[in-house]
Amino acid sequence: MTVAAGTAIERLASWAAGNGGKLTHIVLARGEVPSQPMLTFTGRGTLTGQRAAAARSAARLRAEGFAVVRVKTEAAPWNEDVPQSTREATALSECYFEHHAKVAVRDEPGALATITGRHSAHVSRNARRIHGDGSHERFVTQRCRNVGLPEARRRFEELLAELKSAGLAVLEAEQEFVVHDDNPGLDNGWIEER
Repeated sequence: MTVAAGTAIERLASWAAGNGGKLTHIVLARGEVPSQPMLTFTGRGTLTGQRAAAARSAARLRAEGFAVVRVKTEAAPWNEDVPQSTREATALSECYFEHHAKVAVRDEPGALATITGRHSAHVSRNARRIHGDGSHERFVTQRCRNVGLPEARRRFEELLAELKSAGLAVLEAEQEFVVHDDNPGLDNGWIEER
């Protein structure tokens, strides 16, 4: 879930640590809302159960004075109801595949943005992570709507291959299927979907 920009980050980090969450302060490279403090909670079970758990976490956050501006629920791509075809994906029009790659960058990230743009992917960073060796991490996010898992995976693999062929170190890669997003407009001006 995402908390309003301007939130006291250290207080939010303390709350997350005490409530089983992980805080990442994402800063988008562009867009209407570039500062997005995000809390991640992991769970297992049905979509109904996970949405209820997210609602409880959001209520606890609000009770502590934090403004929750987005709740998003993601599933691993190997879950049985993840769409395999365009037809299946189109029937779930509010859902989408989201891919993340953590990339190590030593220079200005302009070249990274050029590569990601060719794949309808966009760049952000973790404001809380700084390296002493002069390198920094960037997150690459790609969204794919109205396609099945095989096509989404193909697009992600093409993106990863180009990043690697450009000499960029891909530190982590993750594919998810977003089953609920109550405020996708938070990313207006940042991400382009295809």
